[in-house]
Amino acid sequence: MRIVVFSERLRAPYDEGIKNVAVGLAGALAASHEVLTLTSQGKDDAARGILNFNSGRLLLNWRLRGIIHAFRPDAVLYVPTSCATPFAFLRARVLRGYANQARTALLTLQPRPYNAIGKRIMRRLAPDLVLAQSRRTTRVIQGLGCRVSLLPPAVDTQRFRPVSSAEKAELRRRYGIAPEATVVTHVGHLKGKRNLGEILSLQGGENRQVVIVGSSSTEQDGALAASLYAVGAKVIDTYVARVEEIYQLSDLYLFLAVEDTAAIEAPLSVLEAMACNLPIISTPFGGLPDAFSEGRGLCYWDGRKPLADVVQTALSTPCATRALVRSHTWAAAAQTVAALLTVRPREVPAVSA
Repeated sequence: MRIVVFSERLRAPYDEGIKNVAVGLAGALAASHEVLTLTSQGKDDAARGILNFNSGRLLLNWRLRGIIHAFRPDAVLYVPTSCATPFAFLRARVLRGYANQARTALLTLQPRPYNAIGKRIMRRLAPDLVLAQSRRTTRVIQGLGCRVSLLPPAVDTQRFRPVSSAEKAELRRRYGIAPEATVVTHVGHLKGKRNLGEILSLQGGENRQVVIVGSSSTEQDGALAASLYAVGAKVIDTYVARVEEIYQLSDLYLFLAVEDTAAIEAPLSVLEAMACNLPIISTPFGGLPDAFSEGRGLCYWDGRKPLADVVQTALSTPCATRALVRSHTWAAAAQTVAALLTVRPREVPAVSA
């Protein structure tokens, strides 16, 4: 099958969820299909086969149209930075026109609010299929009259893997972390909406070392960073090419976000930490509870118990989180997407509430 994958702002560094989902799916689809990966407001990336077109908000660009038309795609997968908005639906319609009306799917990775006008527009412009990563979002999109399918989350289980005690000790030496410390980590945007203030109280107690890796491609909260530095947390605010090493030197991963737009609905950092077999304490965020039941080292924190107590329990409980994500590979996600792109619209399986 010939597939166009389109997403805005694809450029290095790839340290943000929507970008990484787009390139992860494009790469996995390319293993079995002929894939053309395109972006706007991004940058050409020969290694990943990405072509950039500096087009306007509506993607009205004759060269972009010509490239897609000449490719003769059988399907289009659009991963909009804005997620499922009226303008994203309009851009999906433009891409579908460029692709000779090929079957078009839009993957939304965060929920969005809609007013009455927006809902009417989206009903008229709905693509052939919308993919989402939480049951809550699928119900909302279904309410707009769209055909929707739930896409399971994915992670690179070869890159993100557990390491031996000797490898962990060497990683700690390289990153300047005490070998005997209990390392509690969070990877992602250095913003208040990530609820990182809750982590401040963990630094130092019980010989704990908090490590925060902030995305370098998004604006960071300077006051929050200062607070973390002040209590002795290790804050890495530059791009970490081998971010898997941060998980591998850690003992526990925390994801405490509450706001809907704090991350994509299946946060990649949580899956990456699970692939490294770390105990996970997470809020029941987005689509995580839809994909993973609590247990085997995964704990959902609702804020009612003291975080320090939950951390202590997680560290003393046997962990098998890697087993939870073993089947959640990019190859499996790509196979699901490809299958959905080939079925007739009325054959898309319904998503149960």
